[in-house]
This record gives sequence, structure tokens and C-alpha cells, in this order.
Amino acid sequence: MTEGKSIEDQMDEFNKIIDDLENVDVKMEDEDQAIILLSALPKSYEHFVDAMLYGREQSLTLEEVQAALN
Repeated sequence: MTEGKSIEDQMDEFNKIIDDLENVDVKMEDEDQAIILLSALPKSYEHFVDAMLYGREQSLTLEEVQAALN
């Protein structure tokens, strides 16, 4: 993901990649998808990523990350 591009556009790209992987039978756990998304965010989201990763006691879901980004 790149700086300056809207988060909505970047989320659309991410979701398309996940859909493409599923279409070729690559299965990923929901938490893995959430971590990949957080890892792909631009540097300006560093504090957001830290809060999402380290401020939790339970597993992380892709839905939670996407909702927090929106």
C-alpha cells in the first residue's frame, strides 16, 4: 500500500487480492488476513497498527481491522 492513496482504494485492492487467492484455492485464516493487511499499511499508520496488534487479548479479525480503518 502506498502513502497518499485513499484507504478505500487500498482496501479494495487488498480484498481483490484475497478474492483472487481464494479463486485459486489458497485458503488463509481470518487472523492471517488481518495481520497481512496491517503489515501492508503505509508507515503513517504505524500507531494504528501498534494499537490493533498490541492492545488486544483476543485474536484479531479482518472485519475488525477493516471496520477500524473505515
